Amino acid sequence: MKVKVISESPKETQQIARFFTEAIAELGSFSKNQALVVSLEGSLGSGKTEFLKGVAKGLELQEKIFSPTFLIMKSFPLSSKKAGEEQFFKTLWHLDCYRLKEAEGIKDLGFIEIVNNPQNLIFIEWGDKIKKLLPKKHIRIRFETIGKSTRALEIQIP
Repeated sequence: MKVKVISESPKETQQIARFFTEAIAELGSFSKNQALVVSLEGSLGSGKTEFLKGVAKGLELQEKIFSPTFLIMKSFPLSSKKAGEEQFFKTLWHLDCYRLKEAEGIKDLGFIEIVNNPQNLIFIEWGDKIKKLLPKKHIRIRFETIGKSTRALEIQIP
């Protein structure tokens, strides 16, 4: 299934992300053996980090979200209770593969173990750089810059 959404501003991109996060929170993982992985793809400045800021708000994270370009990955524990309901995902992982020279380098950071935990929710900026390591069932969001603050987001769900 593919859905295309137009965002007219960074704030609107964050609102789209919050709605998306609520939808996948209900979904849980695609597999009992793997995390839910979301690959964020698009050029520099196309809205990937703004989207993650909206995800963080949707998950009620208190920490500020920024691209972990030099760290490559950062984890955020998720609240065990959200609005009185049990939270399926226990950890949000935010990866930024922009500076990776080769996909295999991410394995040294424990990527395979992180993906193999179904209680992990993983968002990967520049996920197309490691696509051969991504699970077959992952969500892909492609960001396209249309104007100064207008973006097209194409969400592909297997």
